[in-house]
Amino acid sequence: MASRLPNFLEDSAYRLVESGFVKPRLYSESICLRCRGRLLLCGKPVCPVTLEFKVLMESYRDIYREDIQGASPPSVFVGRFGYPKVSIGVMTPPETGDTSIYDYPERWLELGLEDILRLRSRLVYGSKKYSIDLPRRDDRYYSNVLDITISRISPEVEMAFERRPVKTLEIDEDIIPFGPRAPVKSLRLGTLKIDYKVEKVVSDYDLKAVDSVIKLYEAGVEVSRISKVFSVGGFGRRRNRRLVPTRWSITAVDDVIGRYLYNYVKNYPLIDRYLVYEYTALENRYVALLIPSRWMYEFMEAWYPGTFWNRLGTRVVVEGSHEFGRPRSEYADIGGCYYASRLASLEFLRRIRRQAGVLIMREAYPGYYFPVGVWSVRETVRRMFRSRPIEFNDFRSALNYLFSRLKTPRRMWNSKIIDYMVRQRKLSDYM
Repeated sequence: MASRLPNFLEDSAYRLVESGFVKPRLYSESICLRCRGRLLLCGKPVCPVTLEFKVLMESYRDIYREDIQGASPPSVFVGRFGYPKVSIGVMTPPETGDTSIYDYPERWLELGLEDILRLRSRLVYGSKKYSIDLPRRDDRYYSNVLDITISRISPEVEMAFERRPVKTLEIDEDIIPFGPRAPVKSLRLGTLKIDYKVEKVVSDYDLKAVDSVIKLYEAGVEVSRISKVFSVGGFGRRRNRRLVPTRWSITAVDDVIGRYLYNYVKNYPLIDRYLVYEYTALENRYVALLIPSRWMYEFMEAWYPGTFWNRLGTRVVVEGSHEFGRPRSEYADIGGCYYASRLASLEFLRRIRRQAGVLIMREAYPGYYFPVGVWSVRETVRRMFRSRPIEFNDFRSALNYLFSRLKTPRRMWNSKIIDYMVRQRKLSDYM
């Protein structure tokens, strides 16, 4: 190796890289190559590549082997590279018993970034390549993957690999990181208990995919579980079923549920005052303003220098997406976070049976040096709307308080909703 890794990786790290167990994927071909995690030239307090590598080193002796036995959380993953021929497989840690915490984001908000990464890095991913029409065919491997997906406990799994698992270091804002991967030679299941509430929907070949998502959501099934079944092609009419890359399925499920909730919220009476909510988690601060108006929604993000998406910048970068009147038809510029936040906002409005305009501002601080998936946005906004709001009788007062809770200067937030509220004319203005 051209330069030494940080001391905490020890000499054993060299042997693992040279043996092919770890294949770093540098996300910046210039700075990262010069820095190699030593000088922190990107501005982060900790190098995200070496952090994941450090966590991986704590458990590699358990998972650097050509077979694994454990209990899947349950956890499945469908890749997107090579589409329409994609990888589909199961993830499991080398542990038995209840391992649900490894893939249960609804319970992670109290954990730190490194805690989440430590959990996920122990998940070994075994997969095979298939065409996306796999769910329409009879295939033993696919049947096993589907059974794992709809299990209500952590099913026992035995996997034999074609080679020893390799960890590819990659960072993604939408999906949750996980451990090493390898092609599967064989997959066997042990103890398995099917969630019949989910199995009933999966077995209904006359039910449309959208209706399947809504039915399970209303039955109280977690959004993260619904997106897994959606990803492996467990919903819809038989002739239309297909594999959906996990990255796409997460946003698709958030969008479907959001549109469904909107059909309720649009008929509710308006809230009678301005409400400001706030919450901080995982080095991210969220502040929301609810406006007495028909449905409109905007989600904005301010990424500080040193955060993942602003790793080379020297100033705060702000961006956002919005919709007025009804859910947007074009994909939001800022990605899956928009839909995750919208779902949580509409959930809250349906719970209180009121309609409102919703403006959510997120500040990502330098401590957020490693993205862990859009689940963090959904769960933080849900938690935020369970807190007690500050109430105001007029827009200007609410707006002043909103910006007093943020570090980013007001002039940098080019909000469409604020612009609309300032420019709109009321009958009282002419009297």
